[in-house]
Amino acid sequence: MVKWRNKITVVILLVVSLTIISYIATKAYVSSFTHDESYSYLHFISQKFMDIISNQGAFSNNHVLNTLCMKYADQMFGNSEFSLRLPNLLMLLVYFTYTFLLLRKTHPVVCISIFVLMVTNTTLIDFFGLARGYGMSVGFMMMSLYHLIASFKGNRNKHLVLFNIGALLAILSNFTMLTFYLPALIIFNIVAIMECRGNSTEKFNFFRVNKVNLILFLVLLIILYEPVRKAVKFNSFDFGGKIGFVTDTVTSLIYNMFMNVNLNSMEITILQICMISVVILSLVIILIHVFKAGTTFFAQSRELVIVNLIILSVSMESILQHYILRSDYMVGRFSLFLLPLFVLNLGFLIDYILKFRIWFRFLFIPLAVSLAILSASNFYLNRNLYSCAEWGYDMETKNAVTALINYQKNTNSPRKDIKLGINWLFEPTINFYRETRHLDWLLPVDRNGFSESDDFVYLFEADADAMKALNHEVIFSSAKTNTILMRNKK
Repeated sequence: MVKWRNKITVVILLVVSLTIISYIATKAYVSSFTHDESYSYLHFISQKFMDIISNQGAFSNNHVLNTLCMKYADQMFGNSEFSLRLPNLLMLLVYFTYTFLLLRKTHPVVCISIFVLMVTNTTLIDFFGLARGYGMSVGFMMMSLYHLIASFKGNRNKHLVLFNIGALLAILSNFTMLTFYLPALIIFNIVAIMECRGNSTEKFNFFRVNKVNLILFLVLLIILYEPVRKAVKFNSFDFGGKIGFVTDTVTSLIYNMFMNVNLNSMEITILQICMISVVILSLVIILIHVFKAGTTFFAQSRELVIVNLIILSVSMESILQHYILRSDYMVGRFSLFLLPLFVLNLGFLIDYILKFRIWFRFLFIPLAVSLAILSASNFYLNRNLYSCAEWGYDMETKNAVTALINYQKNTNSPRKDIKLGINWLFEPTINFYRETRHLDWLLPVDRNGFSESDDFVYLFEADADAMKALNHEVIFSSAKTNTILMRNKK
């Protein structure tokens, strides 16, 4: 019976995974390149390997590992949108695999429900179809987290090596992941100490337990010192949160979970309380067992302990950095890595509660299923093959460039100095298509705005209103982005 139940669980998860992968792969193929992707392509992939990995130029747009992957994908497969996004798409497989490995020991319904929650968040999953470092960093974080937990179950040295490698790759994908790695090292030692307390034959020895971590920490320090130093020196790390961790970071996570759902202040407050309660209740359970000095709990619920303590540590770290270093609280895509950690915490907490009373199943299993259905429904309602993450304004840029190319072909214009005026937001992506499509007749676009001397203009309709009364011919427009491409008849 158990084997059949496990097989059914695996089949369901495979169907869900293949559906999501197919959707994101299609989106990576058909959607326009976006602002930040284009900027990375134009400014960084031409650099040498050591210049990229040492963060030469020290700009936050350079997600080191993503830039390297773009560079070599460009050399091997060409500069199509799909080939440049392929490394991130492959990381989606890593994310799915390690999510399943983390959840496979939980109750089958909890496993399926939490897996669905993990893979149907529109904002998070979108990044696995973009040539940016955020999806990569979350995928490698999941790898690192799994091997950290697995290190307590056997083959410690092997798993700690993989934990540190995963963390290194996550940090190279997005320097924000330092806020995961350093707390994870501390939590590893705290859990090791807790487990040694109940073992009279084994005492905690810091150097014996951490020999792999210490060696690889030095390796990470050598690799990361220069790029991180430059990032800290030349970038303000303006994450956007100025008020407080709950008001900024927790609320940002709520908006990411309830994408395009209009929430009033009361609903946001209730959801804030619910999220904090999940984390605090987990901590209370952990502390009760610490005072009881029981070892069974830590052996059976390591996942809950480690994930919960990492979330709390990252939260405290963010608050301390704000008051000591004046760093902003993480919001938007910068805080996105906390979302899978919170969902895992919720899943492990529900699985722990189910072991107490059989009647708890009638309350918490429907809760888990309901959350999964709501998440999947929100994902379906927000499906869009063309609008990507925070750069929806670029969803028609590729089509606008295509319309300009077709217009030039149809008119057989001999000119090689066509000037296109634009809203500055479109500069990287238009220059990306100018370069990859070899549009030698089009001058590079700039961020200096637009004027009546431009041959063409591509603007938001709000920008274009003042120019419509003049002698312009509309050759492309989009109601999706409220943008318009016009030719100057003069």
